[in-house]
Amino acid sequence: MRSDAKKIMLINFFVYFAFRSFLLVIYLLPFRLVALLASFLGRTYYLIDRTRHRFVNANISVVFGRKLDNKKREILGRESCEHLVMNIFDLLKLNKIVTPENYRKFIEIRGSSNLIKSIKRGKGTIALTGHFGNFYLLRYLSYLNIPPMGAVLRELDNPYMERLLSSIVKAHNVITIRADGALKKMHRLLLQNAITVTAADQKAGGNPRVGRHGIVVDFFGIPSQTHITASLLARRTGASIVPLFVIRKGPGRYRIEINEPLKLVRTSDEASDLKKNTQKINQIFENYIMKYPQHWLWLHRRWKDIPGLEDLYNTNNPLRLVENFWRDQAKN
Repeated sequence: MRSDAKKIMLINFFVYFAFRSFLLVIYLLPFRLVALLASFLGRTYYLIDRTRHRFVNANISVVFGRKLDNKKREILGRESCEHLVMNIFDLLKLNKIVTPENYRKFIEIRGSSNLIKSIKRGKGTIALTGHFGNFYLLRYLSYLNIPPMGAVLRELDNPYMERLLSSIVKAHNVITIRADGALKKMHRLLLQNAITVTAADQKAGGNPRVGRHGIVVDFFGIPSQTHITASLLARRTGASIVPLFVIRKGPGRYRIEINEPLKLVRTSDEASDLKKNTQKINQIFENYIMKYPQHWLWLHRRWKDIPGLEDLYNTNNPLRLVENFWRDQAKN
């Protein structure tokens, strides 16, 4: 067992060493060459990983149906993977060069008054985002001289990589929250008028027939398990929900869009209010995904376990399955 542990640690170190060596290349290249390299790697990944390729095509079929033909669905899938790698490379490169003095050269912040307005209320702010664009760049909001931000981050298996990530996060006054007991920790931070960042676009755990770990509300017209964290914390603390999205403008250039706080429903019926407010959150994501489809992470199985779509991520013809699903829904 001790020998196996040493072998794992050695592998982790070599992975970390290779990663840091690759970082040197990224640091030395100008942003435009970094974008070209990222585009090549993202396109290659899309073509090679047939499983993820299938997931992407299935999700695009759900959202766009026949609005996109086969060729356009392939183009969107490929571009989304290219954007993903570009975001990762820019994230690493920007971490080396962005400072409080020069960040405006790389990152435009639009709607900061919406965030300030929420902070002045004094009841905490839930920064609502998703796996959309370069969302890790939200940490640069710390340059606006705002209260501390707390974000739920999964601990990496590689301890060397975990230390690197932790050092980056701590440098921007971000409080790391682990999944275990995250709701209580976020609740406590909000009562101190802090900002908690939560991503709410992926599928919540549990089966939609049971409804555990989330609420079943429509997402692109399909009843889907949706995370309830933002709606629940807002109701219990009085905090505002402020949607934030990071849009890529070009190589090394981004715009953080801070929307107005959501107008939440608040009555004596908690279950009904949570459902309505969570539906509003899904509509925010729908609008941004339709406007910037290349920015969304199409790789995850957002509509997994949906009755009638159980084979969505296993079939080579998801569009036919989706159309049959809608046909059956219309009959009912």
